[in-house]
Amino acid sequence: MKKYVILILSVLIQICLGIGYSWSTFVPALKQDFGLTITQTQTIFGTGSLIVTLCIFAGGRIQDRLGPRIPVLVGGIIFSSSYILAGYSSGSYHALLFLIGFCAAIGVGISYICPIVCAVKWFPRHKSLAAGIVVAGYGGSPIIVSLIGEYLLSHQMTVLDIFKYMGLVFLIIVTIAAMFLQNPPQEEDYKPIAADIKTTDLLKDRNFWGLLCGMFPCLCIGLMTIGNIKPFGLSLNLSLMVTGTAVSALAFFNAIGRIGWGIIGGFLEGKKAILLSLISTAMVCLAAAFAVKDDLTFFLFVVFAGINYGACMVLYAAEIANHYGTEKMGTIYSTLFLSNGVAGFLAPPLAGRIFDNTGSYSHAFLIFGSLAFISIFLFYFIYQPAKLNNEQNRDSGGCDMERE
Repeated sequence: MKKYVILILSVLIQICLGIGYSWSTFVPALKQDFGLTITQTQTIFGTGSLIVTLCIFAGGRIQDRLGPRIPVLVGGIIFSSSYILAGYSSGSYHALLFLIGFCAAIGVGISYICPIVCAVKWFPRHKSLAAGIVVAGYGGSPIIVSLIGEYLLSHQMTVLDIFKYMGLVFLIIVTIAAMFLQNPPQEEDYKPIAADIKTTDLLKDRNFWGLLCGMFPCLCIGLMTIGNIKPFGLSLNLSLMVTGTAVSALAFFNAIGRIGWGIIGGFLEGKKAILLSLISTAMVCLAAAFAVKDDLTFFLFVVFAGINYGACMVLYAAEIANHYGTEKMGTIYSTLFLSNGVAGFLAPPLAGRIFDNTGSYSHAFLIFGSLAFISIFLFYFIYQPAKLNNEQNRDSGGCDMERE
């Protein structure tokens, strides 16, 4: 029973931490009421993605040493307080950049990986599904947050007041949930080894680089889409009903995709599942540059973009747990996830700048779609999990490394 309570609480924590995925909901209000440009709003979003990633790198190592409770508690307080203070920023670009782009992102980064690793450890026979369910909370957060945000904005509540109230709610939920998080009991002779992994050793591992080649372009496309989905719809002069629900719809199919890919990852060998997701991501992104012109094609793009992004937030975490071991997961995944910061810092602002200069997102989709297409071949030839397992067997005298 305890493991299911922890799974539910992990999902609740991730729903709160995932408010960044609702950023597009607040972009028009920030532009209209406080004069921020699209580039400035996407810089806040992109900077937040970078800082989140850097702090995930630290949070993964803290989790390996102290467990999930302390980093989630500390990170949750920082994250929630930052949104409360953002409500008193008077809409200043520099204040919002500091409070949301830096401070709130630090709190998210410290907390993010802990519920994922904790849940995977409690469900060793269903790693992909457990990871998928927990990160579905993060990806599905805008289903709740953006709908509430759109409702409050339509009833004349200012975006800054929304930040205040949401920050207070997050403070209550995350801090209470954090108190119940704990790793499953270990045997008496258990000694943690994940904290002893050196980043330099990972950078010498071709399989780590193979995973990076697959994950990076998917992160670029996903974050670019999340940060710009509503402005993208508005740029096509689509109906208000479609553009108004785009953020929530993207989040919904992102969440569905995370659970769905978690199930797929339980049936397909990890490399095959990742290749399938890469092919789908490249095709959808390239097609968006030419085929998205009306309500129907825009909605189909939202569906497949959300599902595809869900894949890269599940399959790589599960693949690391399968081939490196769950006790190394916090450190290895947080190192791989550094690519999220680069993707978030690069892709959404670049797409915003392209739109500001050309009035279209087509060139952005072509650039990142081509990158995803190239990554299919890079991942296929570089990532060799069978070779990794053979080396592990030789080093351990024929025993699988860290398998549960």
